[in-house]
Amino acid sequence: MHEDGAQIFFAEILSYSKENSTVTVCPVKKVKGDVKIGTQKHYDRASTVGEFLIKQGNVYLFTYFDENNPTEIFEVTSYDTSTLKIKNIAGDMWERFEKYLNDGEYEKAEQDRINKINAKFTEVGDEITLSSLTETNDEECYKVEINILGNSKVYEIDKNKFYKISDAIRLVDIDNVLVTNPENGLVVRCYEGKDLHEITLWDNCKVAGSRVSMHSAPIGDYIIKAEDFDKLISLLPEDAYPKLPPIKNLYANFMYWFIYNSKTAYNISILALIGCIVVAVRLLNKYKRKSK
Repeated sequence: MHEDGAQIFFAEILSYSKENSTVTVCPVKKVKGDVKIGTQKHYDRASTVGEFLIKQGNVYLFTYFDENNPTEIFEVTSYDTSTLKIKNIAGDMWERFEKYLNDGEYEKAEQDRINKINAKFTEVGDEITLSSLTETNDEECYKVEINILGNSKVYEIDKNKFYKISDAIRLVDIDNVLVTNPENGLVVRCYEGKDLHEITLWDNCKVAGSRVSMHSAPIGDYIIKAEDFDKLISLLPEDAYPKLPPIKNLYANFMYWFIYNSKTAYNISILALIGCIVVAVRLLNKYKRKSK
């Protein structure tokens, strides 16, 4: 269970069928893996480890690896992994599992998994393709949609054309900047298996991935060139964005120029500062002469 894809979590039983080996649960505490607390999850091939009666509303410990392996349910004495004991088990394998839980081995493995994910995140000035930001690929994704913010319509676009364009579009990581008009933008949705991945584009140049909380103030993690934004828009039908003006975003153009010409920008800023000081000194001297 140390693999990145493995999941260990506590969950409340919503429904359970021993006959059909199915269970629907609501995770309440994560130990390891990509588990979303408070969501509803359904598993086939569910089975108890040891003999005990599953009761609706009770919380049990679960392990899940993939659809090809059974989802195992454990009855435990506590939700505290450092002290819990697994009931109704016998054998070295389950004793080792209990010991790993008590020793915090799975929490360490989870931190390693998170560190790997964080390592993929770009730093300010780094580039990333638009397709990489979606965290999907053209083979496993079966549908791509674009929803224009402020427009209730959702447009399904050509998946192959989207990935061809997005593979070539390079975004630049920037310091998070507030969006000036949250209603001016669009959301790209990529469907892959049971998962939905979203990226949001605001102000015609600011881009945020699905990891950005939609409950917070809208921000942009990246910027996109105006011509690349136009390429993305070209995938929509003509009637989708009839009033779309030509993209001439000074902010995006300046940020791209600044990032790739930072030394020149620094020298210009120094010269501008010196110029301001010289002008200020001259004005001050002129004022002093007049006062005399």
